[in-house]
Amino acid sequence: MAYKATITKPQMVFDSENYSELEKELDAIEAQFKVREIEITFNKEALFFGDIKASVDVYSFLKNRILKGIEVQEHFIAIFLSQANKIIGYYHHSTGTINATMVDVELLTAVAVKTLAKAVIISHNHPSGNLTPSEADRSLTRNVVKALKFFDITLLDHIIVTKNGYYSFNERAESSIMGYVPKLSPQEKKLREEILRQLKRVTAANAPNLFEMMQSPQGYEQVEQLVIDKVLHDQMVPAAVIPMLETEFSMI
Repeated sequence: MAYKATITKPQMVFDSENYSELEKELDAIEAQFKVREIEITFNKEALFFGDIKASVDVYSFLKNRILKGIEVQEHFIAIFLSQANKIIGYYHHSTGTINATMVDVELLTAVAVKTLAKAVIISHNHPSGNLTPSEADRSLTRNVVKALKFFDITLLDHIIVTKNGYYSFNERAESSIMGYVPKLSPQEKKLREEILRQLKRVTAANAPNLFEMMQSPQGYEQVEQLVIDKVLHDQMVPAAVIPMLETEFSMI
């Protein structure tokens, strides 16, 4: 006697290995349609009485409550302020080497927007004790000004902190705090052209940290300025500076 056939929808039967692969593919497809909300968590408290009225107030706040190992590694910190210059919170963005730290301008801006900040003060320390800003510091300042401006957020100051003092871009009327880009001299243009040639040789294989950093326009400009500072300060050629920087970043 023949089995009675039941008309049903077609079925697919997978063994455990194939089902596992299918599950991964479905998860990958589903992930493309998910949007995650950024969550900002305030996980520490630092008492501070009064408004931020001057750079000395920021220096006091940073030195006494945040920066540890101020003479060991560079730290990059952002302070987010309300319309009345009340501190909403601070963001310890990165910790780097003895003479550099990586800064993601896009991430920094995203946090400022999420906290509803109307003004931002950025700061980093120089473990060497030298208060003179580098060209990389000025370039970063211009990039932050430009990014925040899209959201009507003001960069009030960029403060370099050392154990014995500070340097305020606002107090010194640095042009970079207003987003001004100075005209390059012929020597600087020639140096940038040589650096560009050398940076084109950077790959994920020979310098993974620098390569990753250079994937955004801001990151590329930051790497370029780090190389320029090394060339001018240590009298080295760009080809020798790039592997040195990669070694420093790999130690972070």
